[in-house]
Amino acid sequence: MASIDLFTTDNLLRYISEWDPREPAHTKGGYMDGEIKIPNVEGKLRMEIQTYPAEDVDKLVANVHPCLLHVVRIGKGKREQELEPVPTYYHWKQVFEIEDGIVKIINRKSELDVEKDGFTPRPVPEIDEITKVDGNSIVLGRKRGQLNLILLQPKQQARAKQTEATVTKVLADRLQKGKEKIEMYEQFFKKKNAKNLKRVRLRVDFYKENGTHCGYSISPQTIVDTGNKEIGSMDFYDATPHKSCIRGGRKIIMVSEYNLAKDVSPIFEVYDDFGEPRPELDQFLSQPTDFNRRNQTIIFITPPQPRLHEITENLNNWTIKLLAKRKGDGYKSNKMFNFRYIDHEFNSCPFCDYKVDSDELVKIEAGIEGPKPRQKKRIMKCTPVVCTEKRQRIQSTDEQSCGSSETSSYLKSSPAYSMSSSYEMPVNTPDSGIDIPFNGYNSDGGYTSNSDLEYTTTLTQEDLNNLSAMTEQAKFVVVEEDAQFPKAYVTGAQFQNMNQPLVQNFGVRSMMEIPSLNFESHWGPEELTGTAEDLIENIDVDQLLITMDIHEDICTPQPAEISNIGSSFFTAPSVAPANAFMTQKDPWMSQGTMPFIKQGPVLLQQRIQSDSTIQSDNAKPTEEEDVLRTASEECKRKQGKSQKDKTHIDQKQSERKQKPVPESLFIEDLPLLTMIFMALIIIFKLIGEATVEMPQFAVIASSMATAIFMIFMKNKCFT
Repeated sequence: MASIDLFTTDNLLRYISEWDPREPAHTKGGYMDGEIKIPNVEGKLRMEIQTYPAEDVDKLVANVHPCLLHVVRIGKGKREQELEPVPTYYHWKQVFEIEDGIVKIINRKSELDVEKDGFTPRPVPEIDEITKVDGNSIVLGRKRGQLNLILLQPKQQARAKQTEATVTKVLADRLQKGKEKIEMYEQFFKKKNAKNLKRVRLRVDFYKENGTHCGYSISPQTIVDTGNKEIGSMDFYDATPHKSCIRGGRKIIMVSEYNLAKDVSPIFEVYDDFGEPRPELDQFLSQPTDFNRRNQTIIFITPPQPRLHEITENLNNWTIKLLAKRKGDGYKSNKMFNFRYIDHEFNSCPFCDYKVDSDELVKIEAGIEGPKPRQKKRIMKCTPVVCTEKRQRIQSTDEQSCGSSETSSYLKSSPAYSMSSSYEMPVNTPDSGIDIPFNGYNSDGGYTSNSDLEYTTTLTQEDLNNLSAMTEQAKFVVVEEDAQFPKAYVTGAQFQNMNQPLVQNFGVRSMMEIPSLNFESHWGPEELTGTAEDLIENIDVDQLLITMDIHEDICTPQPAEISNIGSSFFTAPSVAPANAFMTQKDPWMSQGTMPFIKQGPVLLQQRIQSDSTIQSDNAKPTEEEDVLRTASEECKRKQGKSQKDKTHIDQKQSERKQKPVPESLFIEDLPLLTMIFMALIIIFKLIGEATVEMPQFAVIASSMATAIFMIFMKNKCFT
């Protein structure tokens, strides 16, 4: 005869996502313990296990339940989840085959049984052996070799994803009816009837190989979801205080482990000295009526107990227990607290007269009101912070750099450079080399070939005649295209001796030391209010060359002249600003007759690279230039060779030096010493127990000495 008995009557029902076999570490427990007896029928049997509702549900759903069944595959110490199909809406029933004492499961896969890539099928077998028949029964349990069966609850339609199993989908698959009928059945498992979903039984059916039904059984035990507050577990953490005056009026607080249902209330019960309840004596106790229930807390005021003497008349040794009771199913909390009422003494009662708890009237607070329209329930107390301290206004860099001088109305000085000056002169004088009106031209910042460096002043015939006097006060730079600025600095006197014509091979860039303000304040990408006009085209090149009257016989080749000037470049006091100016190539603009303070030399862009009127044969280097160039190259080659030899010698000397051997500190070896010491203590202890028992101090001393010796040898050998 077929039967099914469950030894487990309470379990925490989990959702499908908590047991998803596609995800690792999703084993939550909740296995059912029990036994299934199979009928005595020869041949192959087909066994079907399905969920079944509790006895007291409505007749309309007396044979239908939406919970799911899942068979877990427990292997050697771990779960073999790759053999489990993903639970879905039609797994309210599990099908097995029983043949020759072997129980096999017939897996029903779905479109969810794919790997994480979305298309590779999971290796779930169609039929697989799971357990064996023990005598005439199949054992349900959590161990390997048993039928590992768990219950899973589907989600409600509003909370579930599109691919997840829901109560609606399960009922539709079980009933095979229309949408309106399904909605009617669904009402028995949601909202106020949601507890029907949390109570479930199991039904097992057996069929012969030809399909003939040969027996069934429904478990007499109902499995209850312990996580439901209306029918599940109700355990209390603590209650305090445990004593009150016989007149009552003391506040008692009970704290629960889980959320409490709305029908939970505190009660007193009478127990004898053997710990057995005496319900016939509970009528003499007054139960608490003034209490407040929160999510996990019950607060009540102890009632007066005028009939306690009647309990004493019926039972000599008795105690009062404080516990909680759920009205819906009559369930009482497992944990109970001893409670005691003491007699009231006139003018000396600790609770009534001395007020040990509080000087105020004992009452239960009303608490926070529930949410209302346009009124928040949760409000945080915020103290507005008013800043009365006035912060001092910090001037910007431009405001700090602008002074009360006459230059402050035209430009702003940069704090990055010194404002020290040696002399002043107007920017539009012939010595300045710059005469550019502000006519709306926007500077390009001096970073392109068409930068503001190209704008120079117009030289008249009188200026050309007085060129020698001008060069006495100025300094010039004569460089090649790739020459560095520090090597190309020459004085005015040296420039007078250089009568080499301005030919194609030797470009000329002149830099005149003129008064200036800060470079950063007036150079760079600033808007110009004047129109720049390039007047260099008005120079007569032939007349300029004749006026300069540079003779070839006294001209020294450029590289040789630069190498001979020595440290003359560094004798000028304003070399650093000039260097910065040469590197940035920023334009230096002016406006009107605004005076500038002397800061450093100013570079004028090379305008004449070669004279097209001179024959090409005149551009050929002379013999003296070839000799000087050859000598310079030979000197550089010897210099490089000597430097290379010196570097090679220094490298060999450094290799000969011995590398210092790092010393091993004792603190670094302390962890290793401790490990060796503990290991040796264990070894010597085992040796002593096996052969001759050694004193404890001898074992410790030997272990420590051996460990220190091993550390010493390690440092000696490996360093």
